[in-house]
Amino acid sequence: MKTSRRIALAVALSLPVIPFVVSAQQPAGPAAAPAQAKAEPSKEAKEEASRRFKRGIELFGEGDYRAALIEFRRANELAPNYNVLYNIGNVYFQLQDYANALVSFEKYLAEGGANIDAKRRADVDKDIEKLRTRVARVEIVTSVPDADVTIDDVPVGKSPFTKPLLVNPGRHRIVATKEGRTSASKTIEVASFDSERVTLDLPEIAPRPAETGTIPTSLPTASAAPTTSPTNTAPMTPPPPPPKSVPWAGWGVTGALAIGAVATGVLALSKNGELADLRKPDSGATKAQLDDASSSTATLALVSDIFTGAAVVAGAVTLYFTVRDPAPAKEQPKTGLIKSVDVGVSPTGFTLKGTF
Repeated sequence: MKTSRRIALAVALSLPVIPFVVSAQQPAGPAAAPAQAKAEPSKEAKEEASRRFKRGIELFGEGDYRAALIEFRRANELAPNYNVLYNIGNVYFQLQDYANALVSFEKYLAEGGANIDAKRRADVDKDIEKLRTRVARVEIVTSVPDADVTIDDVPVGKSPFTKPLLVNPGRHRIVATKEGRTSASKTIEVASFDSERVTLDLPEIAPRPAETGTIPTSLPTASAAPTTSPTNTAPMTPPPPPPKSVPWAGWGVTGALAIGAVATGVLALSKNGELADLRKPDSGATKAQLDDASSSTATLALVSDIFTGAAVVAGAVTLYFTVRDPAPAKEQPKTGLIKSVDVGVSPTGFTLKGTF
């Protein structure tokens, strides 16, 4: 299938080379009328388009379809020509991108119009019918208009859409974004002939609450300052010391280490008993068995000693933090009462006398 399509495409690719250079001499058919409204490509643009088109033919012949697609698309952007759409559609077909192949072929027939010969149109119609059985349709609806929509990180336009969008079978991630709105996304999985409706809600971003505060317009005067009667003033008492906290985590670690020491100690004793049985003359044990039993006994004994030492250290540290007194509360400064204050003036300055 791919081989036959490749041969047919390679022959067809040679057809649109000349129109890049002499496109101004082509007759303007009914389907070509909309293209006349666009600005005529410059001579430099046409020459670059022709070079890129030829490079696309070479890449296609080498089987590098993705690179060929880029060259064909770039050539069509520089100097639009409906013949290139046929080549683009065939490359998409080779890449199994059925949705873009269908769009390219339909656009080719629409723009080519009567300029397309009957045999080519019949072949493209057959391809279109086949492609329509290999795509799915997705209707995308957003809660607000003019939202930018992407499918698999590829922009597909702004909402609302006049008709469903074509996608290939498989998983697709649809994202809608708009300034001042929270973006929305949804992942769907579609098969051929599926028609999926995707609704994306873009709620308005809530404004941040304004920071409010009261700034005094004037400073309080001395006369407005509150006064305290000597009879209402009492010395401040220090706060009670904080309660002791038991380091449960430390005791938990200590207990786990102790359990490990006991378990490995029991295993070491068991292995030691097995070693003693193997050392008996009538046991018939080989030297390898004796070495293995001796090594296991020594290893378990060492692990038990390590667990025991770690449990002792952890227990000592935890006990220290359990029995120690919490930090004493800082003593608050004592507050006294001023009985009298005398202010006077002397030849050298002011004098201040107080009685406490």
